Amino acid sequence: MLRAGLLALLLLPAQLAAKLVVIGLTPEQESNVRALLPLASASCETGQWRVKRLFRDADDQIARALEALGYYHAVVNKTLSWEQGCWQAEFRVDPGRPVYLRGVDFKVQGEAANDAAVMALLQADQPQPGDILHHGKYDAFRDRARDRLIERGYFDAEYSDSRVVVDTQRHEANITLTLESGPRYRFGQVSYTGGILRQQLLEGYSDISSGDFYNARALTDLSTALSKSGYFGSVSVSTESPDPSTRSVDVNVRLTPGNRHVYRAGIGFATDTGAQGQLGYSNRRRSANGGRFESRLFLSEVNSEVSASYRWPRQDPRREWVILTAGFNHEDTETSESDAYKLGVSRSRRVSEKWLEKPYLELLYEDFTVGGERDSSGLLIGGFSWESVTGREPDRVTRGRSLSYDIRGAGRQLGSDTSFLQLRARGKWIRSFNADTRLLMRAKISTTLKEDFEELPPSVRFFVGGDRSIRGYDFESLGPRNDRGKVVGGAHLIETSVEVDHVVRGNWSLAGFVDSGSAFNERPEFFTGVGLGVRWQSPVGPIRVDLATALDDSDGGLRVHISMGPDL
Repeated sequence: MLRAGLLALLLLPAQLAAKLVVIGLTPEQESNVRALLPLASASCETGQWRVKRLFRDADDQIARALEALGYYHAVVNKTLSWEQGCWQAEFRVDPGRPVYLRGVDFKVQGEAANDAAVMALLQADQPQPGDILHHGKYDAFRDRARDRLIERGYFDAEYSDSRVVVDTQRHEANITLTLESGPRYRFGQVSYTGGILRQQLLEGYSDISSGDFYNARALTDLSTALSKSGYFGSVSVSTESPDPSTRSVDVNVRLTPGNRHVYRAGIGFATDTGAQGQLGYSNRRRSANGGRFESRLFLSEVNSEVSASYRWPRQDPRREWVILTAGFNHEDTETSESDAYKLGVSRSRRVSEKWLEKPYLELLYEDFTVGGERDSSGLLIGGFSWESVTGREPDRVTRGRSLSYDIRGAGRQLGSDTSFLQLRARGKWIRSFNADTRLLMRAKISTTLKEDFEELPPSVRFFVGGDRSIRGYDFESLGPRNDRGKVVGGAHLIETSVEVDHVVRGNWSLAGFVDSGSAFNERPEFFTGVGLGVRWQSPVGPIRVDLATALDDSDGGLRVHISMGPDL
């Protein structure tokens, strides 16, 4: 019996789903019709009497939906049928000729009429004669115009006239809008949560002063600047209700302190440096003046460093800092060995939204062995650097660039053991062909003006080869050689790289690359490496594993390069 019942169920035809078909409309028109048509939400379980009533009323609802878009003469032909216990409806709609705007009379009266900034915004947005009458866009413009006045401090702004007159016979419409702005309010008192940083420093993050004209953008900028400062756990910028008697608005900035002490630790591996580890400590609020202390210990098979820095903001903490640094660096490569001690002072200043300028002065003492010869050098180096990075993201970068320029030098007249002038330039670019394929390019060019180049320590000379230079060669293994065939580094550098990578699955991608470059004194001798690599976009940044071969190396072997860090 049970088997017979199941067989009967299987032989029954499947029940059709409710179906509503609309023909003759654009996607926007059809979307608006379906949104305003109750029949569109009915199902097979909806009572037949209700479906028929909704179907009967659909003509008026379709007409209203199209009128909202400027079509007042829609013609609807419709059919309703029932198949296998469910309804099927079809609407063939001719929207007809649209209504066009004949005249747009938009006026702003009051103080805002003389506010060039707000008037430029309003005029750029307003409907134009010849446009199809779109009631949704008209409503949005009307509300947006008033909101923009309020954002500029015209809190009493109201419409004294707001009309849309439609002549359906002539297919024309006229808009009349008169917006009374009223007076513009000013900022009143600006209060900050105390006890975290001094008041003068907090005010440096803001372009707001009591008595200035109100501007909502200034509040957003203040909130963003304080959030990016790194001093606070949370930032809330709010306003009191506008005071009509004083025509002012008070501002409250509520702050909670962020973590003062930050500790960092990490381990890793790179072909250039071998196994590596680091420890770091930061005091983000060393003083109420905004001073910050940072220290770092880095250990690896090739390079080890201990450093500390203290920095504090100037008058505008968003753009200018003074930084004191001290450090010791030990480096032991195939070409050189050095112990370098450094003391420095610099001023970091943002000269535009994209560029950071840093004049600096550095006292360097370096004890070194290069090319089999031991020496030492004391230099007082002064310089200027400029840096700009756009498109740096924690995830896979699809478009961006990094540029840096540096000019530095030292002179015997200022106490240095030798004199030199050096210019360095570096660039990286990332462009995407599509969502999965990128082109990565980098270039370096540097030059040194120096009569006795042998007097310069390794940190001022140029070498090529390695993970971030020319893959297929060992770290800093290439450059001019002395009479004993030892690499001693060059006065000039040219280096280029072109790489294409393609996502193959999830966070994994494959890459192909060509690197070429030269460190030289007189005429460049270029070395080139080519290879393939695998990339993994890990939670801590991209990890790269490359297999490269040196085209100019007689053994023709493969070298493995492992590196990690941001693309820009």
